[in-house]
Amino acid sequence: MRCLIILFLSFLLIACSNEVEETTPSGSDSPPPSLFTNLSTNETNLKTISINGYDRHFSITFPISYNKDLSYPVVLFFHGCMCRSDFTDESILSYLNWEQRLESYKNDFIVIKMSAFSEKKPQTPQLVEQGGARGMWFWHEGLEDDRDDYQFVDSLVESLLSSSEINIDPELIFGVGHSSGAIFLMSYVLGGPTDLVDFSINDNYSFKAISVTGGSTLRKGIVDFKENTPEILPSVLHIQGEEDGGLWFNGQETGKRGINFLEFVSESNGADIVDGLRDTIHGLTYSAWDENNPSSPSTLERWANYLNLKYSGFQDHPLYYIYNFEQTKDLENILIGMRIKNCGHRLSVDNFQSNYFRIFSYNDNSQELYLNMLSRDTAINLC
Repeated sequence: MRCLIILFLSFLLIACSNEVEETTPSGSDSPPPSLFTNLSTNETNLKTISINGYDRHFSITFPISYNKDLSYPVVLFFHGCMCRSDFTDESILSYLNWEQRLESYKNDFIVIKMSAFSEKKPQTPQLVEQGGARGMWFWHEGLEDDRDDYQFVDSLVESLLSSSEINIDPELIFGVGHSSGAIFLMSYVLGGPTDLVDFSINDNYSFKAISVTGGSTLRKGIVDFKENTPEILPSVLHIQGEEDGGLWFNGQETGKRGINFLEFVSESNGADIVDGLRDTIHGLTYSAWDENNPSSPSTLERWANYLNLKYSGFQDHPLYYIYNFEQTKDLENILIGMRIKNCGHRLSVDNFQSNYFRIFSYNDNSQELYLNMLSRDTAINLC
């Protein structure tokens, strides 16, 4: 099995050196399998599912070696906020056809791209407290009784699991989220908002592992561990660009190489520190990680505690820092933090993410080979 993973990692290093639509009502106990009829294995399949009377959009692509008699891991992608005023409905939905994102997954993953677009959301750009706009936000703090995004994901995954026409491995469901998509994905796997009481999510399945970038810091009491957090939590690959203006890294304010992160984060979001947390318009926000004082409140520290993992230090590589968390022999969880030097909000890390998921897909459940691959990074363009 290790040979298979080595083969994938070798392929990655070579690549890096070059650098129908049927609908199902929300809440149905048995979603009809016809949701996945007429799927082409050779091209992107654009699909919709009806949630509370409105179509929600997603796409499906299959690995090039797809065999319907075999089960495959599936990865769900959640895009970031498409917030510019010049975005149209068409440009927002065009994300579903974004072929570039599929390259590192094309050999062995079913890929499902999720769109935040919904005609139920306001067409005119608004503040998130007012509902955002059609394609802008994945979750809505101000819409306690009307969070269709959570129902969208819940209904789609239930349909996948019940369908006889698309063969996924129910034990290998993965998620990738960027920016607002990262925030939503973390909120989803942590049980959703505390006031989301009309239906339960994550009752019969869970993500095996997720990877989040560009917005993946926990927010106290909001995107955080709560009473409704499921007992089974996914492994996490947590990636941040250290020059991302919307994030911060250090409860001591000054990080490695003398950078003061609070000097370039958006001060309009808030820069005051309260009990080690940054007081922002989004609430009290944990730092991604404070390598100078790991006991400071941080996203990675909280993931580690809830996954029963122990921080075992960081490694300084030419292009990034790697934060390691020690596994015990009886645990399958793997937590890895990457803090990428000289990169901001936008990152090109698909190869890291797909190979991270392969750790679980090939039943190795060891981070050793993955960390060995990460140490050879000098030819990779990350942003």
